[in-house]
Amino acid sequence: MQWMALGNMWFALIIPAIVVLYLLKRKVEDRIVPSTLLWQRTLQNWEAVRPWEKLRRNLLLFLQLLAAVLLILALLRPAIPTDGPATDHTVLVIENAGSMQTREGEQTRLQQAVAAASGWVEKLGRGQTVTLMEAGREPKVWVSKSADQEQLLAALGQLTPSFGSADIGAALSLAGAIAANEPGSGVIWMGDGEEDRSASLGAAAYPASFRFMQMGRTRENSAIGAFVTQTGKKDVEGLVRIDNHGSSQSTGTVTIYDQNDRLLDSDTFTVEAGATCTITWGQLPASPVYRAVIEPQQDGLASDNEAWSVPFTTGVGRAALVSPAGNRFLHQALQTVGSMEVETMQQPPEKKGEARDAWVFDGVVPDRLPKGNVLLIAPDRAADWLPFEGTRELDQEPKAVAADDPLLRHVDWRDVHVAKSALLGEVPGMKSLVQAGATDLVRAGTIDGRRVVIVGFDLHDSDLPLRPAFPIFMQNVVAWLAPAQAAPIGPAHPGEMLSIPLTPGATQRVLTAPDGQKQPIQSSGTSWMLEVPDRIGLYRVDERLDSGQKSRFFAVQMKEGQSDIAPKTIRMGTKADAEESDGESSAANAAGSRELMTWLAAIALLAMLVEWRVYQRGY
Repeated sequence: MQWMALGNMWFALIIPAIVVLYLLKRKVEDRIVPSTLLWQRTLQNWEAVRPWEKLRRNLLLFLQLLAAVLLILALLRPAIPTDGPATDHTVLVIENAGSMQTREGEQTRLQQAVAAASGWVEKLGRGQTVTLMEAGREPKVWVSKSADQEQLLAALGQLTPSFGSADIGAALSLAGAIAANEPGSGVIWMGDGEEDRSASLGAAAYPASFRFMQMGRTRENSAIGAFVTQTGKKDVEGLVRIDNHGSSQSTGTVTIYDQNDRLLDSDTFTVEAGATCTITWGQLPASPVYRAVIEPQQDGLASDNEAWSVPFTTGVGRAALVSPAGNRFLHQALQTVGSMEVETMQQPPEKKGEARDAWVFDGVVPDRLPKGNVLLIAPDRAADWLPFEGTRELDQEPKAVAADDPLLRHVDWRDVHVAKSALLGEVPGMKSLVQAGATDLVRAGTIDGRRVVIVGFDLHDSDLPLRPAFPIFMQNVVAWLAPAQAAPIGPAHPGEMLSIPLTPGATQRVLTAPDGQKQPIQSSGTSWMLEVPDRIGLYRVDERLDSGQKSRFFAVQMKEGQSDIAPKTIRMGTKADAEESDGESSAANAAGSRELMTWLAAIALLAMLVEWRVYQRGY
């Protein structure tokens, strides 16, 4: 038995008050006497009576004391522990994140949660309903306020393992909002407590009773925290970082495989509790992708024991410089920064199939955007995609308006002077990076799926090429316009958005998942936004070019935070708890209980009705 409002115990003072009233009450009875001579003795008795009389047996007193005791018990809010739902409407939340794939004996934590939730659903009483929610990357309501056990069990069977992160805050807020709109509701959370929300949301902020059911006890887990490879002069160098998230020492082996799962090398590791260790290789055979696998002796989560790495190597890109008058500054800068083969033209090619990683137009505006990303310098006319409005003399110094943009990283515009610049209208998808007064000098953004940078002024009308800012700015521009030549794709995590750079001029593009399933890439631009599937493993992007097929790889892996599988507790106080000085309401809600206040109040009302009937009959 639990008492959820012991602070109301002072109401028990009503019991001695009722007894005192009966002690003070004088008992006068009507009697028939044969003679008035007896009045003298009666008057003497009245004069000798004392204010306190002996308490006599009285049915009305017993009924009133019974009603008072029942009311006091109701105010103390007694509750009894229950195995099933304790509220009329239960919001049942199943946490589904990467850490929930930890094995606990023969089951994963997610399977334990589904089994526990199924047991709760089977114990539903008459009139009780359940709203089933999944706390994943985004909270999802599977069933809303239903008493159909078959429907709820079928929905539980549809839950599939997730390897991403769970948005605990969003799920708690949604569950609380649903419970707040339904009187007599409570929230039951089944998970491993990915994070403690008690401090961030406040102990008295949750609008409904909250019960957290911990899934799992395992703490020991070792994971691959990082796996990187880099192409050297002859061979490939590799590094694996192993993290021990457990409370005891971890030992095991680490093995490196190539693209064809051929074993390349193996080593042993020993990592102390809460520490990390690194293992390096200096002479790995060449391979487009590598796979590292660890086999710890004690490990709870197997999904983070495997990682992939694409060697960091800078490819050679193709750039076209279209400059009718020639521009020595641009030509030298493009050859110096990055790894680009620069082709110089006086006019844009007439062939529609021509494609480059980056097009640089100096003083000439193409009628149509070519296949590839574009750097436009000193536009002199309007086009269908460019609203040119003339030129303007400048009397103010350039100023960066988006200094945190990657294109302006480490670029100092304070010593740069510009004589005049083009005036451009609004271009959807483009934003201003550098301005001189109200005139945009540099814009960047995306037009028709292509990355575009517009420099409004002629380099000969400024001293930018003579400043240290020029090579830095060009390095940033080339890296942004040709990302496929700067770094591999990734990193990628389940459920997030990933920008995949595409090779200009490709006629067919396909994404191949780890299970071999293929997905056509429908994009005519130079980048493709992918919502990363909830499946870890190695993905491949195939592009068909005139020169043959080009394949690139990227890996989808869990976030490092999911490898910390140590059980945590989510504690949520209710608004009622803030009004309880003894704090036992929270404990009762956390344990899961059914209150008896309603039944006690009903019995007390019945006792008062009986007492009133007895009083009417003259007892």
